[in-house]
Amino acid sequence: SSGINAEYGGAPSHGNLAFNVADGDPIMANSIIVSLNSPVIDDLTTNLHQNSLEAEDFSRSAVDCFIEACYTGEIEAVTVSNFRDVVKMGHVFNISWLSARCVGYFEQHLNTARSDADLKFVVDEAAYQLASTKKSLYLEKVTQKFGKFPVKKLVHFFKDYLSDFGAAKAVMIDCCITIAQSNIDIILEIFLEHMENKEEKVLDTGSRAVLSKIDLDLCFERKPELHGRFFSLLDHITGSNQDDFKLICSLFKRVCQPKRQESGPVLAQDLVLDLVPVPLNSLASFIKCGKEEGLKSLINSREITNLYMMIDALITWTWITGEKLSPHLLDIIIRRKEKEHWGRVRAEILSNINVPYVHQLKSHHLEYEDDLAASFAVICEFPSDQFIKEVFKKK
Repeated sequence: SSGINAEYGGAPSHGNLAFNVADGDPIMANSIIVSLNSPVIDDLTTNLHQNSLEAEDFSRSAVDCFIEACYTGEIEAVTVSNFRDVVKMGHVFNISWLSARCVGYFEQHLNTARSDADLKFVVDEAAYQLASTKKSLYLEKVTQKFGKFPVKKLVHFFKDYLSDFGAAKAVMIDCCITIAQSNIDIILEIFLEHMENKEEKVLDTGSRAVLSKIDLDLCFERKPELHGRFFSLLDHITGSNQDDFKLICSLFKRVCQPKRQESGPVLAQDLVLDLVPVPLNSLASFIKCGKEEGLKSLINSREITNLYMMIDALITWTWITGEKLSPHLLDIIIRRKEKEHWGRVRAEILSNINVPYVHQLKSHHLEYEDDLAASFAVICEFPSDQFIKEVFKKK
């Protein structure tokens, strides 16, 4: 049922339950009427004999709306400014019909939204619901609505909504990426413009959120010209830390995912080798103390948890720095492999590991091919380095 119909007049006989709010005097209500709506309040007043409730986390306007809703079964007093707190009260005090009415209010506001402020409200509430409850009901409804907008309108909204891009929270970026759907290149362009206009090309909160979630393959497919701009920007990023290094590595792994056929195993020749080789300045945290010391740190990193990841890291390192793998470092790798009890690498899997890097390594560091192949033969316990050389020659 929805609400208990009774006149909400604040009469003394009704005011035996106090809602203590942050601003002003407590708001009084009839405990019986409110308890009939909320099993939580019923337990607090009937079993624990409380005659007051702490409501400092909610606005006075929201508490007024909540009490009126309990009395009348309607949410006529809900507004854009108190909506979130009314939703929270419905959740905290477990009033399902009130939560359902709030969803109805949200849908009505979404369906009639025209101004930038109205659209910002529904996206903000979708982001808040996702962050606080992990539910995406509001976000799904917003995405459906925005899916009918022309691209020009989407560009206008996202640029306005993410105007303070550097300080944008991760959940805001997540929602924008979801809402943009196939027009995700809009978000990447906003990111690029933001970074290109910065004097210091340092990653900030919004930038990290984009790099952790953006689908670059889809962006480049829709707008190939973004490819060069993106990797040119990575070439000029400065002041990065170890977390940024891990983020960039994760990004590259996503970009280098093999394109699977509808059926059958993934073959080396099926991989898309379109990654532009650029120096990753995020490796600064590893190389600032010297290239060999930096590689030693990378080898000993706890982020590397198996032999496949170690090989992937070494290919990446060699591709970026052009450094040879010294016998001393090779010994360190062997010792760690034995200490961690890492098994051998299966030949058929090694033939597909990070092939894009291998091909770029060939084109940029030809003189190191034999050295790296020999090192991998030792690390992987192959009887000779011939197999590794064959992997390097695959097209």
